[in-house]
Amino acid sequence: MEVRAPKGQYRVIGLDPVDTLTWASGPLWKDCETFDEALDLAASNDELYLRIYIYNDNGEILHEAGCYREQLKRIDELEEQRPGRAQDERPKT
Repeated sequence: MEVRAPKGQYRVIGLDPVDTLTWASGPLWKDCETFDEALDLAASNDELYLRIYIYNDNGEILHEAGCYREQLKRIDELEEQRPGRAQDERPKT
C-alpha cells in the first residue's frame, strides 16, 4: 500500500485488520488538499477504523488516530472489574 500522498497533499489511510478486508470498498484511502481536511476526515471516521494514519508527500506519519485506544481502555476497565483478580496483577494487553 503506497503511503506517500501526491505532491503537496495528505493521504488518510484507515485500517482494521479484520473488517476492512471484507468490505467491498476496502480500507479508507483518500488524498486531501490540506492537513485540516485530512484531520477532519480522520476524526469523522475514527470510530469505524482500528487505526487511521495521515501521511505527507514524503510518506511520513503526521497523525495517528482510531478506536484502538478506546478499545484498550475498555479492556483495562474490564480486567480491573474481573472477580478474583489480585491487586498487583497487571492486565495483559
